[in-house]
Amino acid sequence: MKVAYQGAPGAYSEIAAVNLFPDEQLVAQRTFDDVFASLQDGAVRAAVVPVENTHAGAVVDVYDLLRAHADARVVAEAVVRVSHCLLALPGTRFDQIRRARSHPQALAQVDAFLRGHRIQPETAYDTAGAAHEVSLGDDRSVAAVASRRAAQHYGLDVLADAIETNAENYTRFFALGRSNDPDAAQWVHPAVAGGRLKTSLVYAMKNMPGALIRSLQPFAVANIQLTKIESRPSRATAWEYVFYLDFEGDPADRRVAEVLDVMRRSCEWVHLIGTYRAASGVFAETSA
Repeated sequence: MKVAYQGAPGAYSEIAAVNLFPDEQLVAQRTFDDVFASLQDGAVRAAVVPVENTHAGAVVDVYDLLRAHADARVVAEAVVRVSHCLLALPGTRFDQIRRARSHPQALAQVDAFLRGHRIQPETAYDTAGAAHEVSLGDDRSVAAVASRRAAQHYGLDVLADAIETNAENYTRFFALGRSNDPDAAQWVHPAVAGGRLKTSLVYAMKNMPGALIRSLQPFAVANIQLTKIESRPSRATAWEYVFYLDFEGDPADRRVAEVLDVMRRSCEWVHLIGTYRAASGVFAETSA
């Protein structure tokens, strides 16, 4: 089975994909749009995308694409411990570095280190992609912020290790399948997703006072644990938003079904993104 992920070999998304689908063929894609398109077109059967980081927050591009691709559904999740390194051409001294390239999320996670050493951040499309670009060049003033796995893959030196601002730096990933493929979840390694059942959905509220409370109150009444809520512009009307919600539970359960029924009556629309097992642990780079 082919599984798409965003980035180049050595990316943190590859680490998540290896743990989620250890026996399958991984396909690197340059952008998140490419990942979703390959899943929609049937070029791959599953995909792995990051959705949030404990330091930099939500990966908003992925949330927007989840709503744009109604045929994609979440089949599992994984959490990866992210430890960034400063990578450079072999033989480069630390005092030679003036610029560091990486994905914007990674740069946000190491901002204190870069500012402390007066290194200018530069945006790249991916962490491992930045490492690849550095390896192909000859400019010793340019480094990459990426994983130790990327350093090994592209033959770069590690000038500094664990440079993330917060040691509690974790990224949560979704494994996606197509809604018309009921077997996609069976390919996920059971050691990764063995936690409680969770459900993700996106919804739009009616334009009335107290609409947000009306949409969330049924969960509190039913004692259902919410694990995340994220708002995004609707892109239909100015200053209107849609909300992404994760909660513990299965729509097949009567109590959850009743809550969703109440929610649908108070909202413009509700779209279920997927029901899946929560991540059962945290994966480090070395576990891939």
